[in-house]
Amino acid sequence: MPDAFTRLETALATWRKWPLPFTDAPRVLGPIEGGRTNRSFRLRAPGLGDDLLLRLNNPRGPRLGIDRAQEAAILDTVAEAGLTRGACYWSPQRDFTVFPHIDGRTWSDADFQDPRQRRRLMECLGAAQVLAPGTPRRSYTAYLDHYWQQLENAGAIDAALASSWWLFRETLVAFDRSDWPAVLTHHDLIPENVLETGDRLYLIDWEYAAVGHPDIDRWCIDPALVREPFIHELARWTNALWERIVTLSDEHRTVT
Repeated sequence: MPDAFTRLETALATWRKWPLPFTDAPRVLGPIEGGRTNRSFRLRAPGLGDDLLLRLNNPRGPRLGIDRAQEAAILDTVAEAGLTRGACYWSPQRDFTVFPHIDGRTWSDADFQDPRQRRRLMECLGAAQVLAPGTPRRSYTAYLDHYWQQLENAGAIDAALASSWWLFRETLVAFDRSDWPAVLTHHDLIPENVLETGDRLYLIDWEYAAVGHPDIDRWCIDPALVREPFIHELARWTNALWERIVTLSDEHRTVT
């Protein structure tokens, strides 16, 4: 598989196809640190007033449960509401995305713990939750089954984990069949995905987003905010299986 800089050069070579009023080829200013799924770079864009961000989308996104077409639909909806930056360009294969670069401060754990900052974030979440991107309600059972099947196929499951999983899955199926309130949910609301620009907040990186249970985002901010007790177990299993899939992907990359 090509390394990140080879992929970056390939993406930049298509700049004339981007629907932007460039006067010359964009150039790389440097990588943007942070994020475990994708690689991002800041670009100087001749002819534009602001810089751009080019995100190399993880080629193993489907293994991680990422649906780029759904992400694009959700991004359009959330950007129209002014809650995130919209994409300037998606490559035809959705292997990279171009965004406007936002000059802002990335939040820290201290912001999540600050009552005033938390209120601002909850207001943003409330504004997102009333949006209707037209994407299906998430089946958490199907989502985690996708992770589990990959681990099973790779022989990465022991008897103790399997026993715990099947007990948990029985409750998960019942939860999915229950009538919980489905709203647009970020599903990865960590401090690094909140940008502060003066008096405004942007929520970024919506690739795991879906119409889902609102307590997932509350759990990310502070588990004490959760109203549905099962969410604690669901969040722990989701994170644990995700970590195993990432490790499996890293091992596969090393071997190949």
